[in-house]
Amino acid sequence: MYTKLKGICILAIAIAVEFNAPSPLRPTRECHLARHSKQLASGIWGVVDVSLESLFPNPLIRYRRRPSGCLIQQLPNGVAKIVWVEHSECER
Repeated sequence: MYTKLKGICILAIAIAVEFNAPSPLRPTRECHLARHSKQLASGIWGVVDVSLESLFPNPLIRYRRRPSGCLIQQLPNGVAKIVWVEHSECER
């Protein structure tokens, strides 16, 4: 998806993802989402994922991914600090 808003270009990529829990008791969950990334400051990036399940509903899926994402901060020596926030809703 590509949108132009007041001279600013916004690019979001639609992708299909699969989530695995570290337990054999939890099934793999699939979801479609739009991902957008933006450089917030020098050496700091934000990545936001928004679920597209409202556009492509599936009555068999009892899992909803809420807006989620991460902040990536470049640190010295070529390493990065990543803070990931995941929001989801699951029905039994």
